[in-house]
Amino acid sequence: MLSSLSAQTCPDLVHVDVAFMPNNGNPTTESVIELFKDKISLSQSLFDDYSIFQRRGLVRNHQLLGCKTEWLLFSDCDMVYHPEYLARLKAELSANHANASYLISSGRLSNPKEVATRLVDTAVGIEPIIIKDAFKQAQQLPNKRKRNAGGGFSQLINVKFAPHGSYYVDPEQNRDWTWDNRYQKARSDVQFRKRIGRIAGPRQRLPKWFSFGLIHLNHNRDKEFKYHLEEQR
Repeated sequence: MLSSLSAQTCPDLVHVDVAFMPNNGNPTTESVIELFKDKISLSQSLFDDYSIFQRRGLVRNHQLLGCKTEWLLFSDCDMVYHPEYLARLKAELSANHANASYLISSGRLSNPKEVATRLVDTAVGIEPIIIKDAFKQAQQLPNKRKRNAGGGFSQLINVKFAPHGSYYVDPEQNRDWTWDNRYQKARSDVQFRKRIGRIAGPRQRLPKWFSFGLIHLNHNRDKEFKYHLEEQR
């Protein structure tokens, strides 16, 4: 994801807030951030409380409070963006969604997890690196278009006009499953979509191009194994 964002035609259009726990992964998230800090604008949301981190809605509450940009895109770190994605997104928002109070989303391309895993394993080792032509490499996979469901990987709001309050989900009402008791299931994504939609009306879909300009690198999922996977994704 960071490689594709650093390769944007207008990389200055984005600021990335990375939420993570310390010393997790190989390479560590800290070392990846260090590599990219001069390539794109980055900040860190470091969590040392596992009980909070395992519930996506609580993490996004924290990130929303710290957001100082005009627009906020909730995404996942297994997404790869077309080099023109941000430039085209800026033009689309300016032309058609300048004062949007509703939620905006896009679809995506996705692929079999075996080929995505093979691509990542051949490109990344134990040291952090910048992936050249990240989107082009992902584009060579046998990708299929997935419907625009407004999932947690693509939820875009105007921070000023969207009725988000100051939170992603009410902490007392958060329905995210906990990893210790069950496995990853971020029900707060659905709660967020429903709350914005109930107040501001139906979400709006970005044009079809954006679904082809966003590629999901597939991977093993908790729901397939019925427990929380600790493998690096």
